[in-house]
Amino acid sequence: MLDRIAEFFIFGLVPLVVGVLAVPEATNAGEKTIAGEVTYRERIALPPDAVLVVELADVSLADAPAAVIARRRIAPTGQLPIKFDIGFDPKAIQKGRTYTLQARIAVGERLIFVTGTRHQFDPLDGKPQTVLVRMTR
Repeated sequence: MLDRIAEFFIFGLVPLVVGVLAVPEATNAGEKTIAGEVTYRERIALPPDAVLVVELADVSLADAPAAVIARRRIAPTGQLPIKFDIGFDPKAIQKGRTYTLQARIAVGERLIFVTGTRHQFDPLDGKPQTVLVRMTR
């Protein structure tokens, strides 16, 4: 009886667990990624509990709030620039629309840095993006 239990663990359960752990996380095959970095001009370090939020948004309608297509939340570590990547569904991108990257750095509810100018770009071109944020007062 103990031989069968040992056999089950050696040839059944262990390879299954190893196989599951060895397979990388599944991603959506149709998903595209925007990669880039966020930086600012001030020569100050971020507090250790700061959080960066980067959003891909459709800002085509002038009198309506931006429609957020994808969002990435990052706890920065180390020095500037802060690297990011955002996965999104390319089917959400429509020709003739205007898309931007919006970034903000906050500590809790207190906003420290925010995108100062419109960072307009084509989300489907695959080029790395650099987003400059400015300090809030």
